[in-house]
Amino acid sequence: MKELALGCLAMLLIAGAALAHSTIDATGEADGKTVLWFAGTHVTALIESGFSVGGSLDLEGETVEFTASGTATGEGEGDSSALTLDVWLLFDATGETADGVSITLRGGMAGSSHDADLASSAFGSASGPFFLLVSLGPQTYSAIGTAEGSATGAFVVPDDPLTMQMEGVGSYALLGEIHPLDPMTDVPSDVEADLPWDPASWPAELHHELINLLGGVYGEPADKPEDV
Repeated sequence: MKELALGCLAMLLIAGAALAHSTIDATGEADGKTVLWFAGTHVTALIESGFSVGGSLDLEGETVEFTASGTATGEGEGDSSALTLDVWLLFDATGETADGVSITLRGGMAGSSHDADLASSAFGSASGPFFLLVSLGPQTYSAIGTAEGSATGAFVVPDDPLTMQMEGVGSYALLGEIHPLDPMTDVPSDVEADLPWDPASWPAELHHELINLLGGVYGEPADKPEDV
């Protein structure tokens, strides 16, 4: 009986370890500019902003507090009469934990807003999936979850007179699960299958930049096959 009890206890411990999971819980703020092109009620946008993020990683019971800052760039497309706006963003941030360990967060987010009243300088509230590679010291994790945020701004004199331009601020929250990557993982090809969206739902060139970003070569020209 003693051996049976010890065996059951061991199985419970193993099951508990298997069920344990790690999470990311973070909030942040962004400020930057959005350049808008209107064609009737159809609107397209280019987004550039700086952002800060802070929160915690719960690594199977161990809480790691962190702060980071970086840039967010991306595109948007919507309908001004229907108050809809779809946004795709790339994130690239560096920082450190409360213990001084370096951390990077690199990836993307796709969000949809149904109350984007651009006439009153409001991007509205949006939510959608995010995917990040989180490097904490020598270990890299993949983080997948839901991002929620809102933003407001004001029209300013545009850099390009053929466009309209808004400058504003936003806030956001990230909540999801985080999983360690095997050191043999081929980034980004192995993680591309884990992205929580259909790549075809993104602007093609921006998604290509996302894959480069995940591979650590963001900003470098990618080799493309020659036309035949």
